[in-house]
Order: sequence, then structure tokens, then C-alpha cells
Amino acid sequence: MSTVAIVVIVVVAVAAIFLLVGVVWFAFDSNKRVRDFARSTDLIPGKAGRAPESWTTDTSREALLHQRIRYAMLDVHQNPALPHDDSLVAARDRLDDAAFELDDRLIEIAGDEPGDAHDDALDRAERAIKALEKLPKKLWEAPTDEQLEDLAKATDAVRAGTE
Repeated sequence: MSTVAIVVIVVVAVAAIFLLVGVVWFAFDSNKRVRDFARSTDLIPGKAGRAPESWTTDTSREALLHQRIRYAMLDVHQNPALPHDDSLVAARDRLDDAAFELDDRLIEIAGDEPGDAHDDALDRAERAIKALEKLPKKLWEAPTDEQLEDLAKATDAVRAGTE
């Protein structure tokens, strides 16, 4: 076997090892971040919510709606375009405030006696959360004006869920 062949084999083997290490690191780091967020009480990344800590794993309807808010808001905050525009950051901050209001409403509802009013309030909250869950997809690669409009509509929908 020639020297060139040996060099090529060594280079390919080293490149494969680096690629494998990179893939393993990416998978480990991604999994760690997801687990850390799942165990945290953050309603939005970096800001703890006021819901009971048990709601991170609870299966009550209120807790499940709380979890859906958390993951929808995480998706909104992961959009790389938003932090580069002050008007989009301001609109996202208004959405953050509305998400906290909705989460506070869920906490309030959880203390109410079950019944028609309780179920109606949860239904309103769920409709608001469904609108919120659709937002991240709309924001990706949309023009700034459209993003602002979508953020405003989602904020209004989330606030409607608190009534």
C-alpha cells in the first residue's frame, strides 16, 4: 500500500471520529437543555412562572395547559430573527406578559370548584393556547411587518383566554 493511500485512510478515519464526536456532543447537549427546561419552573426561558412546581409533571388539565404554554413560549423565544429587531422584541415582551396573565388565570382556575364555569374558563384558556402554539411556525422567515401582526394577534388571543 502506498503512502498516499495510508494518509487518505488516516485522514478519513480522523474526520469520521471528529464527525462522530460532534454528533454525540450535539445529541447530548440538546437532550440536556430539553431536560433542564422540562424540570425548570420557567414559563418563558429565563423567567420562572408562578405555577406550582408539581405542574411540570402533573397531568391535571390546568397543569397540561401550563406545560403547553411553556413549550409554545420556548418555541417563540428560539426564533433567531426576533432578538435583532427592537419592535419585534417589544411585541414578544407583550406576548410574554400575556402568557404570564394566562398562566396566572390557570392557577386561579385550579383553585375553583369544578363545574360549568370552571370548564368554560379552561376551554377559553385552551383556545388561547392553541393560537399561541400556531405562532412559532408563522414567525419563521416571515417579513417583519407580518411577524409584528402575528405577534399582536397571538397576544390578543392569549389575553382573551384570561377573561
